[in-house]
Order: sequence, then structure tokens, then C-alpha cells
Amino acid sequence: MIIKPFDLKDGAPIAVAETYNPKQLDLEFVDLEYTQPLHMEGRVEKSFNTVSFRGKLASEIIKTCGRCLALTKQKIQLPFDLYYEIKDKAEIDTLDDLREVMLLEHPLSYVCKASCRGLCPTCGINLNESSCNCPQAKSPSMGSIRMIKKRKGE
Repeated sequence: MIIKPFDLKDGAPIAVAETYNPKQLDLEFVDLEYTQPLHMEGRVEKSFNTVSFRGKLASEIIKTCGRCLALTKQKIQLPFDLYYEIKDKAEIDTLDDLREVMLLEHPLSYVCKASCRGLCPTCGINLNESSCNCPQAKSPSMGSIRMIKKRKGE
């Protein structure tokens, strides 16, 4: 969205709304898909040498769990609060800042639920839905913890 600060009056907020295609904001990820356009609603207000742009971004996404690969549909609403110094700017392009709001909200790894057991590393079955008879692999990092427990007599 382009804001023209010199078209705004001091202290007179203006309601704005716009719809974006997530591809337009380069918001496509391997583990996240937008099922609806990204809707932005907000208010733009000029105050002396500053423009404030507040509002929310809303859409619907499908996330892929990083443990079990289950797909989860979720509605999102992200508030934003942006400030721009006017100086001699005839236009302020907010698109990069709105994209940044969305990117910062995207977790590095999404988990469908805290108790997610993931996939069996041997057969690949989803352990949340059923169990398997594969032998449990012992973690090599746990060997050090077992040695410490033996020394302490636990």
C-alpha cells in the first residue's frame, strides 16, 4: 500500500483496507500455504513529521507439522503498528513492512500440538494415530545422562 503523507491532514485518521495475493508479498513456504487472500484493515494518521499506520492482517493458512506432517487449517489475525518519519517523502510504500510482519509471525518449526509424537523413524507411521512394533532406537546423547545418574546412585 502506498501512503502519500502530504495528502493527509494532521490528527485526522483515515480508514484503509486492501487485499493482497500472498504471492505478491512472497509469502510462500514449503510448510505453509495460504488458502485465502491476505486482507489488511487499518488506520493511517499523520502527526507533525510522523505517519502512524495501525491495523491487522487476516487470512487463512494450512500449516504442516514438523514432527508428524499433519496439515492444520488456521485463521490468522496479526496486528501491526508501524511508524514512518515523513521528512521529504512524497510516498511511503508499506508493502515490505507488511511482509515483514507476516514473516516474523511464521515459526521456524510448527508443531500441531505439544504432545505430538511425530513419525516412527524406522517405518514412518504417524505415532499419534497408531503405534508400531519397531525397536526403539536409543539416543546416543542419553548415554552421558545415564552415566551421570549411575555415579549419583539414582
